[in-house]
Amino acid sequence: MPKQPAYFDSQASAAAALKIAIEDLREAKREGCPAFRSGRVYGAELLSWLEERALQRTGSEKLNGIRVEKGRSVIAQTIRGLSACANLGVLTPKQYFDFCLTIVEAADDPELREVFRQTILNWLQLNFSEVAEAKARKEYPKIMSRFRSETEAHARRKEEAGALEAIIRQLNGQ
Repeated sequence: MPKQPAYFDSQASAAAALKIAIEDLREAKREGCPAFRSGRVYGAELLSWLEERALQRTGSEKLNGIRVEKGRSVIAQTIRGLSACANLGVLTPKQYFDFCLTIVEAADDPELREVFRQTILNWLQLNFSEVAEAKARKEYPKIMSRFRSETEAHARRKEEAGALEAIIRQLNGQ
């Protein structure tokens, strides 16, 4: 099964291979991501840094009260810890997925669901090429099915948000 290279020679090639907007890569570099060295972009470090950044943002957002914010932060830290255990080989991908899925479903938080979806996407990009996606579906049907349904739900939420913004703009313009 072909994997991603350890590094990319340019931000453009990293963006294309990892399916990340070039603007997001540039922002990561500006924010001090350690994946950018000697003109190269180290893929695993970049994805790990982006994942950690997303978890930090999720934990620091203000919600309806301190308890919710603190709970979200604890959950984000737990997902980060489980991800590290999976990367070290202490947990299998299935175990990691099952643990995180249980936590994310219990939290019932759209922000954490998106972080989890991104984590699965990062794992797929690191371990499977586009050609090997069928193999991933065969080896990890539960993970792939969940990823597909979460991606569809994420797309629906984005469409709904865009439609709502258009209505608000229309109302403000009148």
